[in-house]
Amino acid sequence: MAHLHEAIGPLTGYLYQVLIALLSLLESTDHDAQICIEKFDDVAFIEEDEPIIMIQTKHHLKQQSNLSDTSSDLWRTINSWCDAIKQSPTGLSKTNFVIITTAMVNEKTAAFFLSNKNNRDTKKVLEILINIASTSQNKANNNFYRNFIDMSPDLQYRLVDNIHIYSNSPNIDELKSSLMRFVRCATIQQYEEKLYIKLIGWWIIEIIKCLLSPDLVFINRKQIQNILHDYASEYQADSLPIDIDFTYNPTDKELEQLNQNKRIFIEQLKLILLSDDRIKRCIRDYYNAFMQRSLWVREQLLLVNELSNYETLLVDEWYRLFLIMGDDLTGDSSPSNDKQKINAGRKLFNDIEKLNINIRDRVDKPFIMRGTYHDLANKLKVGWHIDFMDRLCHLLQE
Repeated sequence: MAHLHEAIGPLTGYLYQVLIALLSLLESTDHDAQICIEKFDDVAFIEEDEPIIMIQTKHHLKQQSNLSDTSSDLWRTINSWCDAIKQSPTGLSKTNFVIITTAMVNEKTAAFFLSNKNNRDTKKVLEILINIASTSQNKANNNFYRNFIDMSPDLQYRLVDNIHIYSNSPNIDELKSSLMRFVRCATIQQYEEKLYIKLIGWWIIEIIKCLLSPDLVFINRKQIQNILHDYASEYQADSLPIDIDFTYNPTDKELEQLNQNKRIFIEQLKLILLSDDRIKRCIRDYYNAFMQRSLWVREQLLLVNELSNYETLLVDEWYRLFLIMGDDLTGDSSPSNDKQKINAGRKLFNDIEKLNINIRDRVDKPFIMRGTYHDLANKLKVGWHIDFMDRLCHLLQE
C-alpha cells in the first residue's frame, strides 16, 4: 500500500489547485475576471489572451512545511517563471507572479520579504536569491539556480518585484470554509451542503474540459455567478432541488427491478392503445419522478404530508376530467363502443399531460407531475380508460 500513500500528496496537490482556482475567481473584485488552468501556469488570470496573474499552488499535508531560501518549492517555481519571462520579456513585464502555499515562512527569508506587505523589500530578496543561487550546494536545485543567474539583472529585478507569496494558506480541508462563504450568500442553511456539492461538481467538469482542450479555454467570474444563481434558485424555501436528469432513459435492467405492482401504469396505457414510443417516454417520466421524489423523502426536504397533499390535488383534477369524459361517452342514447372508449381515454390522458400542476410554485419540471400521475395509476387511484377499474383491479389483487 506504500504506493497509494505516495500518491496522496500529489493528488491532494492537484485538487488543491482546482479549488484555489475557484476560490480565486469568487474572491476577485473584477467582474470580468477569467482564468485558465495549466496553460500559462497552475492557474492564470487572463486579460486579452495574456496572463496578468500567474499562480503556483503548493499544498503540504504536514503544516510544518517551510518555504526556506533553498526550498525546492520556491526555486522550482522561480525556474518556471524564468522560462516564461525569457520567452516573453515584454509581454510579462506587468504580470504578477503568485505563490499560494500552506507552508510557513521564517523571518528574514526571501519568502518573508515577499509575503509581508509591511516588510516587502525587493532589493533584499534579490540579494538573498542571488547569494543562494551562487553559493548553495543543493544539487537538486542547481538547474534552477543557473536559470535565474543567467537572466539579466533587469529581468531578475522585474521578476522578483512582481512575486507575491501567500504563506500559511488554508489547506485543502480548510478551503471548504472559505468557499462556503459564497454558498451561504446564495441559499438557506438547510441547502448549503447540497449547493456546495453541486457547485464543486460543475467546477470539476469545467476544469476537465479546460484541461482536455487543445485550445485556450477560459472560465470567467460571470459564469460562476450565473451557475451559482441558477443552482441556488433550486435551493430556496419555496423550491425543491432537481437532482435527476429527467431526460435519462432507464435501462432494461433497472426496469426489471420494478415489481409487478409498479407496472400497472403500463397496463393502463395499453388499455387506450398508446403507441410504444409514447409508452417508453411515460416509463421514463415515471422512473425519473419516482427517483426524484425518493430523494426528496430521504433528504427530508418535503413538508409534512406535502407529497400526499400533492397527490390528492392531482387525483381531484383527474377526477374532474374523468367525469367530463364519462358524460361525453353517455351523452348519446346508444351505448359507447370500445373504440369510442379508447379514443376518449387517450384524449383524457393527453389532457392530463398538458396540465401544469406543480408540487411547489418554483418546481416546474413537467416530469414530476406526469411521473406522479403514473404512480397513482399504479395504485388505480387514477385511470384513463372509462372501465380501467373493472379491467385492471385483478392486478392489485394478484
